[in-house]
Amino acid sequence: MLKDGLSIRRARPGDASAVRTLVRELGYAPDDRAYDETFAQVARHPEAAVFIAQIGPRVVGYLALSQRPQIRLAARLACIDELAVSEQERGSGVGQALLDAAIAHARSLGCVRVDVLTSRERPSYARGFYKLRGLDEIDSAVFRQDLTVPRTR
Repeated sequence: MLKDGLSIRRARPGDASAVRTLVRELGYAPDDRAYDETFAQVARHPEAAVFIAQIGPRVVGYLALSQRPQIRLAARLACIDELAVSEQERGSGVGQALLDAAIAHARSLGCVRVDVLTSRERPSYARGFYKLRGLDEIDSAVFRQDLTVPRTR
């Protein structure tokens, strides 16, 4: 059941500060100046969408979605890059509403698949958030190279 007064909308530049608070709840501490510029870039990027969940004037969640054509699918692929709900609103339907908005948006763009990358250490994984909403965990591996750290070889 959705919480009374919950609305989902696209992000605006003025949402940066409220979203930063949610980003910090996830355990990230971005540099303020770099964060502000990056938020603005993502919010206006043609292949991205940021959805804001709010109750009254209070921002209680956000979801960032990117989408692009993928050669091997011969179609568009969407990826939920970030999803955060304020701690006091978890379990109230905010995450579900954000996920529904993102999937509807991906469908409207002709995407044939939505991927989510999350850590098995996150509480949302332990609760089965995505699995309970019809997303299937796939057998995959993620490889990463941190470009901010000099490599020694």
